[in-house]
Amino acid sequence: MSEISSNISVLEINDDKAILTLNNGPKNLLSIPEFFSLDLLKETINSNPQLKSLIITGAGRHFSHGADTSKFTPEGLSDIPENLKRSRELLNYIESLPLVTVAAVNGGCFGGGMEVAMSCQFRVCNRSAVFALPEASIGVIPGMSGVERLTRLVGKSKAVSMVLSGNMISASEALELGIADLVTEDKNCLEAAMKFASDLTAERTVLQINSVITRVNKALASAETDVNDDTFERILEEKLK
Repeated sequence: MSEISSNISVLEINDDKAILTLNNGPKNLLSIPEFFSLDLLKETINSNPQLKSLIITGAGRHFSHGADTSKFTPEGLSDIPENLKRSRELLNYIESLPLVTVAAVNGGCFGGGMEVAMSCQFRVCNRSAVFALPEASIGVIPGMSGVERLTRLVGKSKAVSMVLSGNMISASEALELGIADLVTEDKNCLEAAMKFASDLTAERTVLQINSVITRVNKALASAETDVNDDTFERILEEKLK
């Protein structure tokens, strides 16, 4: 098993699985929106053709509480557009991977953290998991294409309600809405997520997996998110004037 550290995350290659762990303090704040180098992730995935799945999780009690809002200052505003652009490119790459992708969600999964989780095809969480997109409470909107991804998962009316209210969603509610695909009783759901991925990929070749997911991605291409959407930056700039 090999391990690679980048930005605020660690990537492990474990046989046919890649495990990407957000590791940035007790809340795993996305102080660096590009939480793992996109170039390094591409290089690692391409160098391991045996991979069938990618699992994203958070170290400790929480998946991620999202952005470090201390960065939302007039002084830090100039860095936000490029940082968000690169984070969108990273999430779009994860979303387009011809692998089974699973977010293993413990505890809080808020804001940018939820946007990361929604870039995966599946979300496996434990009973303590709580989801929310609370950006409206500070006068902005999700900045990493989270509105688009949530709409695909839950539909128009539920997405509008969840984003504008910023309300927290429990694990059982997330399962009912289609945000979560499995709720496990295990305290740490990483093992459950790994089993979930293994159950889907066992007895299937890499070529089969790649082909099926590539075809599904092509079928959804018309709903592809725009990595160049700068709405978040424009709203934040107006707010800070």
